[in-house]
Amino acid sequence: MLTFVFLLMMVFSVFWMYEEYTGVSYEEKKVLSYTQRGNYTYSAPVTKPNPLYPEGIRLEMGKPAYFFSVSPTMDVSFIYRLEATSSADLNVDAKTMIVASDKEGYGGEQNGEEQNGEEQNEEGQKIFWQKSYQVGDSKSVHLKSTDTFTSNFTLDIPKIQTQAKEIQDQLNYSSNPTIEIVTVINYAGKINGKNVTNTQNFVIPVNISSTYYQMPEELGFVEDKYENIRVQNTSMSAIKFPILLFLLSIILTGTLIPIKKMKKIDEEYIKKLENESKNSSFKEFISKGKIPENKSSLLQIEISSLEDLVNAACDMNERVIYDARSGEYFIIHNGILYIFSDVH
Repeated sequence: MLTFVFLLMMVFSVFWMYEEYTGVSYEEKKVLSYTQRGNYTYSAPVTKPNPLYPEGIRLEMGKPAYFFSVSPTMDVSFIYRLEATSSADLNVDAKTMIVASDKEGYGGEQNGEEQNGEEQNEEGQKIFWQKSYQVGDSKSVHLKSTDTFTSNFTLDIPKIQTQAKEIQDQLNYSSNPTIEIVTVINYAGKINGKNVTNTQNFVIPVNISSTYYQMPEELGFVEDKYENIRVQNTSMSAIKFPILLFLLSIILTGTLIPIKKMKKIDEEYIKKLENESKNSSFKEFISKGKIPENKSSLLQIEISSLEDLVNAACDMNERVIYDARSGEYFIIHNGILYIFSDVH
């Protein structure tokens, strides 16, 4: 009975292959369009006499705290770059703001009670009050893909603290405000031949106490933008499922008799056969090789199946590489490692 069923599967797969091969089909694919990278760097000049550091030197990044009595100001640089998969031609406007605010969950007088009419931020926190101060001048540049521009500005930390306290005094409201550096990037033009207008904010917090201030450890940002495209299936892509069904029916028919004679079915052996039959339809797209030793330094995207990885390789005009030792299939395209592991 099972043999008859498998034979029917073979006949059905042959007709399916013919229908798919002679027809035209399309599919939606989510692909990377462009990546934005932003990074803050800073140093604090020692401008006041103190028992720790000589005047005139600079305290570099990474210190646990910077004291008002030693380095009350901080020199900051923001570096921005946009990397398109094909091309970019953009007009970019950038400005940096100091945003002082009081949010739900911060300060001594907030008890989490419902407050009517209060604004909320992206995390759903209520904003009790908020005030922005621009730092330095706005900057406008023309950028191509991978071009970089840098914006430099100086922060007077005691002045920022005083401005926030003045707001609290005028509101007669005591709390622990949140201080953030926000660089706003407005860009308009063409990316990969398409018109684009968008805004991206790069935000880092500054913790200011009564005698010192602290900078965060995380100063770099990577923002990926994706788009959905409609692509026509290639002949191989269109018939891969019926081919898989045809090969699977042959394998199952050929193994039916010995399986019947076995007292116990070896499930791992059957699983291995199924994996081999699935992967056999992609042999012409795969070469053997070794995954780079520095793969941890590459941006990695995990692909859920070998089929999706082969489809991505066709779209990128790349070949899939198979590392037999690790059991991983991968593509490296534009500095990005696309990877699928066949190890379970």
